[in-house]
Amino acid sequence: MKTLIYFFEKYISPSGGPSGYLYNLKKRRDELSDNEIVFLNEKDFDPKLSYKVMHKMHSLGAPRKELSDHAAWIEEVLYQSGKKGPFDLSGYDVIHFHSIIDMYSQKKNLEGFKGKVLLTSHTPKMPYREYIEDTLDHDEYLKHKDLFDRVEEFAEYSFRNADYLVFPCKYAEEPYYHTWDAYPEIRDEKKILYLPTGVPKISVRRSREEIRKELNIPEDRFVISFVGRHISVKGYDRLVSLFGKLSNVTVLCCGREGAVKHPDSPDWIEIGWTDDPFSYVNASDLFFLPNRETYFDLSLLETMSFGKCSLISLTGGNKTFAGREDCGIYTFGTDEQALELVRSIMETEPEKIRAEEAAQVQLYEEEYTVARFYDRYKDMLRKIDHET
Repeated sequence: MKTLIYFFEKYISPSGGPSGYLYNLKKRRDELSDNEIVFLNEKDFDPKLSYKVMHKMHSLGAPRKELSDHAAWIEEVLYQSGKKGPFDLSGYDVIHFHSIIDMYSQKKNLEGFKGKVLLTSHTPKMPYREYIEDTLDHDEYLKHKDLFDRVEEFAEYSFRNADYLVFPCKYAEEPYYHTWDAYPEIRDEKKILYLPTGVPKISVRRSREEIRKELNIPEDRFVISFVGRHISVKGYDRLVSLFGKLSNVTVLCCGREGAVKHPDSPDWIEIGWTDDPFSYVNASDLFFLPNRETYFDLSLLETMSFGKCSLISLTGGNKTFAGREDCGIYTFGTDEQALELVRSIMETEPEKIRAEEAAQVQLYEEEYTVARFYDRYKDMLRKIDHET
């Protein structure tokens, strides 16, 4: 089946969100020289001159000076949604969107489309709420509230009109039930597909010894690592609370600082944003993933690829790994349970931890490599083809 993944190839990179997800898919596609799957690119998807002229006239006439960058973008999406173009989609059997905004922008263009439309939303909460709560400044939202509230319309249109909604696992739907009152009514079981993700094996760039020496952390010190934004939905405040109840522990954090402030302690080390977070995870004894809402966290799969004892919240996609203590993946429901588990792990014999981490790597190699991800993606497309 000729499949268009509606995402510009030039924006794909080994980062977070849809870009990183698609980077892995594209890398495997390129290895196999599979010409059945294509991405948007400037060579094959050049808008017609008439569309370019029309778009330029709109841009010149739009009241953009009065709008913030985010508001101007939403205004642009609303404009595009009512126009045919800019791309000819008729030559594809499947179009796979990776955001509600992209899909809504093609609303007019999808009218009469004969193939199947897939949507993967990628957000750990209802997409409209993620946008207004985690992307926008509150004052900016209030200034352009009428415009930003249209994003809820984008979400409802996309979820209702996609032929299939693709989630990494059944538990990844959990945040939508929690944050979107209309989701149970919008959801159609016949439209739901589950596609477990895969990631490349992480090559740890610097050794445990090197990192600990650089940061003056003794080899026998118990270290907890965290990767992600310093916000409540990522559970950063839970880490802060946990740290206050432990002794003889160092916390090592990678990621941009946010609304939740970290303790002022020599045993709390902030690395900030880094393109090498997993050297720091590898230098720790425990990887902590305390998300309050979880879609399907790729950082856990990446950690599994080299093996690290992990403690994760029993939320959303994390529930896939419930009961996998044999692979060094421990789950907790409450903060009290997290504290008990950390103390128990601290007392566990190193040989047992190493055996569990080896089993974790094996689980990754069996289920969560990019090759397995790509095979499952192609199987999903064949299933769709069989049903049409």
